[in-house]
Amino acid sequence: MQEQGSLIDTDELRAFDVVATKRSFSLAATEIGTSQSTISQRVARLEKRLNRTLIYRTTRQVKLTSDGEAMLIYARSMLAISDEARARLAQPGLKGFLKLGIEDEFARTRLPEVLGIFRAQFPHFGLKFITGRNEHLQDVLRSHEVDVILGKSHGLAKGTALWQEQLVWIGHRSLQLTPSDPVPLVTYLKPSLTRSIAESALLAQGRAWIEVAECSNLLGVIAAARSGLGVMAIGESFKKTVLDVVAKEAGLPPLGKLTYVIEGNPGAADPAVDAFRAVLSEVARRSSGAKREGMQGIGRDSD
Repeated sequence: MQEQGSLIDTDELRAFDVVATKRSFSLAATEIGTSQSTISQRVARLEKRLNRTLIYRTTRQVKLTSDGEAMLIYARSMLAISDEARARLAQPGLKGFLKLGIEDEFARTRLPEVLGIFRAQFPHFGLKFITGRNEHLQDVLRSHEVDVILGKSHGLAKGTALWQEQLVWIGHRSLQLTPSDPVPLVTYLKPSLTRSIAESALLAQGRAWIEVAECSNLLGVIAAARSGLGVMAIGESFKKTVLDVVAKEAGLPPLGKLTYVIEGNPGAADPAVDAFRAVLSEVARRSSGAKREGMQGIGRDSD
């Protein structure tokens, strides 16, 4: 069963798009080549997942609700992305599998939503993943263990910039912290880009800190923060529901933003990598536009 809010089912999106265009369930069924009941079920599943009524239907007419009008823009963008991915990866010679390096936080939160588009369209196109922190991914990219990585950068991005992520301080809601207290810091082992940013922000503020937990991976830092040991820095969209953004009363310094990038080896001439990079860049661009329209988008981070 798909979770409410997942927007990767292209069959449902296409059914909704055609019904919205034809203003008829029967004509949509003819257009797609399936039964009217199947079209109705797909639209109903999409409405249930979104918890919104998209289409107002009577015996005489079919029209979009205000939510349906907004959703139609998003659906057509996602279908265009899906069609573009199909066209690029269906070219002669684009077969086999890609080796990808994916940051922990993205791999454990947003990756299925993004790659669901590719997997649904190309079930025989193999994908191999290595997950880990940013510095480790740079190593495996340089050693050619992977073809491309989804990582992050601070300042000048080395790869293709996709979007930016606001960094926030988070901790367990039971943790009480005042501006005069040394900051109990939960962080990754060095080297770590996120750790470097957090420590630099505290140093610039003149705020003392104590390293209460150092971990090599995301599961470790999340577990330490969940136990109430201290606070950690993380991309805002990756905040877990069991952890809260630290209140302003704690007086912690702002952390700024990280840029998330897709990066391949310089000079690598692989059409499959180029296609993956181009389609993912388009997903990020269009999702950013969908967010501005108030719709749910996609993002990522780690380290």
